[in-house]
Amino acid sequence: MRSDQPNATGEAVYRSGAVARLTGIPVQTLRVWERRYRIVGPRQSATGQRQYSPEDVARLTVIKRLVDTGHAIGSIAALDLDSLQSMLAKVANAPGSAARGAATPVRVVIVGEALAMRVEHFHLAALQVVATIPRPENAVEALRGVTADVLLVALPILNRDSAQAIRSLAQQVGPQKIIVEYGFGTQRIEQELRALGCSLVHAPVDIDELESLCRLLPAAVRSRVPDLLPEIDPAAPRRFDNKTLAEISLASVVLNCECPHHIAELLVQLGNFETYSAECESRTPDDAALHRYLKEVTGNARALLEGALVRVVQAEGISLPA
Repeated sequence: MRSDQPNATGEAVYRSGAVARLTGIPVQTLRVWERRYRIVGPRQSATGQRQYSPEDVARLTVIKRLVDTGHAIGSIAALDLDSLQSMLAKVANAPGSAARGAATPVRVVIVGEALAMRVEHFHLAALQVVATIPRPENAVEALRGVTADVLLVALPILNRDSAQAIRSLAQQVGPQKIIVEYGFGTQRIEQELRALGCSLVHAPVDIDELESLCRLLPAAVRSRVPDLLPEIDPAAPRRFDNKTLAEISLASVVLNCECPHHIAELLVQLGNFETYSAECESRTPDDAALHRYLKEVTGNARALLEGALVRVVQAEGISLPA
């Protein structure tokens, strides 16, 4: 894998392609690291080809292994070989290091054509792209049956529909992390997305930062709340609004039986909680699933009690408002 001949001083040298094969760092990524972080300073041959020394290759090999275990390239690029090897030794001796050393790629879904092209261009070994969707429109349907560890969404602007769109995508994909690359957006929408658990980055995202964000998944096992929630039929629409229930409640006061009054009050509370559950702020996809479940359970209870109210008011001779 060395160059055809040593350099003028007789030292063995490597070209970019050989370094890429030896270290596992794609040539394009190596170029970016050199330009942004001065990670190594390759010399050039008389013909202008980059030449890397054995020491360069050794340093790059250690750096690649540290990046694969979750270290951000920007935090280690300037360290010398001794410091890098010391860090790698600590990783190797840490509990569970064998699993991290042979870590499987993070499974990623990308929504956004330009972002998908950039990720593909840099051949990020830490990421396994399982699906790419050019635009958010119709992405939920296109991703039916697809699951991933990370959901990457690129949006030119954040608007009032962004949170709901990302929530729907997350419910479909079931990611452990959501990363949103965006151009412009108001602080209110940013806060709303962060409340959903999204990591926000301005476009164009630094590709090394993106890789590090994807690799740093939550340490805890993914919540199993959706698996514990039983299937439940959607609730029927409300038969009585709060004004009608108030009229029924007032009518029941003049009768001996107070049941219509009590049932009407219960229905007001159930209706209000049903609305609250539908609009409650959700920080994660699991949280959103729980609130959907609460909404449907409450709605079904409300529908049953509405039927009971009809029977009670008929028995009491109360006329339902038109």
